[in-house]
Amino acid sequence: MRMNALMLPLWKATEVGDPEILPEELRDLIDGGWRTGPAGALLLDGCYGDGSGWRGDWQAGDVAQHELDVNDVGIPCHDLPQEREPFLRGAVTRSRAFAEAALRAAHGLPAADSLVAIVSVGVDDDFLTHGATVKFATERGGFPETFAELDRFRFEAMAVLDAHGDGAQNEDRGRS
Repeated sequence: MRMNALMLPLWKATEVGDPEILPEELRDLIDGGWRTGPAGALLLDGCYGDGSGWRGDWQAGDVAQHELDVNDVGIPCHDLPQEREPFLRGAVTRSRAFAEAALRAAHGLPAADSLVAIVSVGVDDDFLTHGATVKFATERGGFPETFAELDRFRFEAMAVLDAHGDGAQNEDRGRS
């Protein structure tokens, strides 16, 4: 697991969450599971739709970028406290619980060992509007370089979790 300096204190203030704390729409996405799509892509079934536009001849780097586009989940935060610190802690807790549960749900699928979750929580003055997102993609073909250096994100607390363990197990690795 990697995270930027903005995420580190928020992550430390949260615990691994029970997926039951998640809003129903997030639990439904996890329960809907994953599918292996064209070119071996891993796709959250509830985000995939009818699959139009997907091609089986994409190169590895293309697949990862398209996975990010499809597996882009807005984390509902409307019910969280409106004060900055409680909101940010709640958004990180919810995002973390969703990311870890979704990674576990993909276990056993082809390419699941290379699946990562990218957690993003807005921390600027517009944090209530920015909210939180979790995106999923497989690390292949020069995985999107956008997430190679997380500290360049100055308005988002960022973490990249991998399929090899949850945040609690990997937290000691901190940032890299």
